[in-house]
Amino acid sequence: MKRYRIGYIAMPGFNESELGEMQAVLGINPLNRPVIIGATTTPVTGQHGLTLVPNADFTDCTPLDVLVIPDIPSAAQDDPALHAFLAEQCARVAYVVASSGGVLALAKADVLEGKAATADDEGTKLLAEYGAKPVFERKAVVDGKFHTAGHSTGMIEAAFIVLEKLRGTRFAKFAELTLEYDPHCQFSGNTPKDPVDLAACDAPTIAVALPSGCYLPDFLGAVEVLSAFPNSTLHVVSHDKTPVQCLLGPKIIPTSTFAECPQVDFVIQGATQPLLLKDKELLDFIRRQEPAAKGMISVCAGTLVYAAAGILEGKTATSNYHHTPLLDKLGAKSSGTEVAVDGKFYSAGPAIGSYEVALKAVRDVYGVDVAAHIEQNVLEYAPNPLFNVGSPEKAGKFMALLGKYLFAPTLPLYLSAGRKGAKYVKSLA
Repeated sequence: MKRYRIGYIAMPGFNESELGEMQAVLGINPLNRPVIIGATTTPVTGQHGLTLVPNADFTDCTPLDVLVIPDIPSAAQDDPALHAFLAEQCARVAYVVASSGGVLALAKADVLEGKAATADDEGTKLLAEYGAKPVFERKAVVDGKFHTAGHSTGMIEAAFIVLEKLRGTRFAKFAELTLEYDPHCQFSGNTPKDPVDLAACDAPTIAVALPSGCYLPDFLGAVEVLSAFPNSTLHVVSHDKTPVQCLLGPKIIPTSTFAECPQVDFVIQGATQPLLLKDKELLDFIRRQEPAAKGMISVCAGTLVYAAAGILEGKTATSNYHHTPLLDKLGAKSSGTEVAVDGKFYSAGPAIGSYEVALKAVRDVYGVDVAAHIEQNVLEYAPNPLFNVGSPEKAGKFMALLGKYLFAPTLPLYLSAGRKGAKYVKSLA
């Protein structure tokens, strides 16, 4: 099977969620090698506060098959060095995927002349100024090698279109199920009576528990939702402050250690390697934060970490469909649903579930009008799944059983580590 080199542009102020979620789709096959590209290899901080470590720059980037440009701010869109790089790469690569401000960067680099394209709602209005043909729809638009979209669901679906071209329809369908890409607008019927001012809300403090070996896309949707409040504060927490290698993804630089992190309003835990279910520092951190937190958010196998920490005893929760049965064996009550809420505990399946579970937390803490505003006006959430097989029920018995079979070897590892973690927690009583 061919190896594809996929380059992801990381300019100052880039949207970490968009880069991470597109990488989740295109990088689901580990043979698709990710290259994080900065203007230099100096660490780059995104708009929500995550700092990535590029492993290539504009001058030394080796040939790519796919180029991905997430949302970037105006200052980065106007960078002449970026324009030169985009013009050079777009002439060579087989596919280009861009979202929101990344689409405007392409337009400003004069590579979308005469091409149909879309971006976020505001950005699409500007595309005609740079010779592109704007398409005012909240869905992915394809014109030749260029795949453009707006925020959240649009850019994820653009990545699925390219994945199908790289790996075929069967693989892309299986990826849609594995990532459980079955998104739903939760607040489309809600129209706030008064304009929502996110700056007037109490700004949340947020912690992502990110030791080495975590799966970054599971964190990023929730980070984007909670970082929509202008004065929010994000703590990236790990054992120490050395760069963290994420599963199938980039290196992230923590901002705090488990011991140093102050009390926060929301804790986010995504999927991890099994051994982290028995990591004492991680479990202690979660247990310290939980009593005063407003929301404990977990995504995919991150819910197993919370169960091992003993904070889900008797609580209803969910995970990815492969690992959800383990929750009952670790003291929680498996819901069997894509998103579960029990008090302050918010859990979901992988990747896209990160957005939806965080929106439920916002609804409960800030009100339904605020949640609706973020969903409709910040995320511009408008799902149009390519295959509509993002749940076991929709995928059918054969594909769902295949998924369970492929992930079955990991279940004993997670269960054993979870029980050891739970045993450690009980020893503290």
